[in-house]
Amino acid sequence: MKEEIKILLRENLLLIERLTNVNSDVDLIYNRFFKNDVDEIKRTNMVNREMFSDGDMSTSELKSTESINANKINKCNIIINYSNKGNFYQPKKSLISLSINQGALEYALDNNGSLKLAHSHLYGNRANTFLKEFSEERIKGSIHHELVHWIDDTINNSHIYKSFKKTEEKKLKMVYRNIPIDASTMEIQAQIHNIKQYYNKHKDIWDTLSFNDIINSVLTINIVYNKLHGNVRIEWLKRLKKRMAREGLLGDNMR
Repeated sequence: MKEEIKILLRENLLLIERLTNVNSDVDLIYNRFFKNDVDEIKRTNMVNREMFSDGDMSTSELKSTESINANKINKCNIIINYSNKGNFYQPKKSLISLSINQGALEYALDNNGSLKLAHSHLYGNRANTFLKEFSEERIKGSIHHELVHWIDDTINNSHIYKSFKKTEEKKLKMVYRNIPIDASTMEIQAQIHNIKQYYNKHKDIWDTLSFNDIINSVLTINIVYNKLHGNVRIEWLKRLKKRMAREGLLGDNMR
């Protein structure tokens, strides 16, 4: 019973954390490694193999107060666009990986680099999400998401590193405190920053958008929505909406 109370107290502590202000760091990384290629894609609707080349930097180069403080305790290497790495924070290796969706990029390249042609072969939710993979909101949201994981893990005494479970096969099981990791407080803390990035781009029309618009338009949220089912999805949506309200992100038409 004591342990369960400790878990609840810790969950509540994480829930009331404020938004992490790393917008300047998100812009720094985006402008250095992604902006030129995203702007070119918007202009031409085409991709090529010279786009989104790999790179690296250190968290010591970040400028926000939160990042400077986290770097003093937990300096990490940041790798950019390494093939098949994806987006993640790996505390054991002091590593943050940030990347364009390599699968979406390869699929577009297989269609002569044409996003329009590639999109024409897709259906359903995959068609809805494909073009968003190359958007400023999606990429900035992913950067923000992983930086928040790094900062939260650092200031919460490595809670991410300590709390993952292992399956019998010694492979990482995507659960956290016995619930799917995507529905956990830890992930909601990061997901709210994906929504904040979308808000930054669409604040002028925010109060006209519905909660379903957010689910359908914010790619990270849409992916999680489609992965979760039943009561887990319902509870996750309640907690996400509650967190949006707390951060002033629940528009008039989302209540």
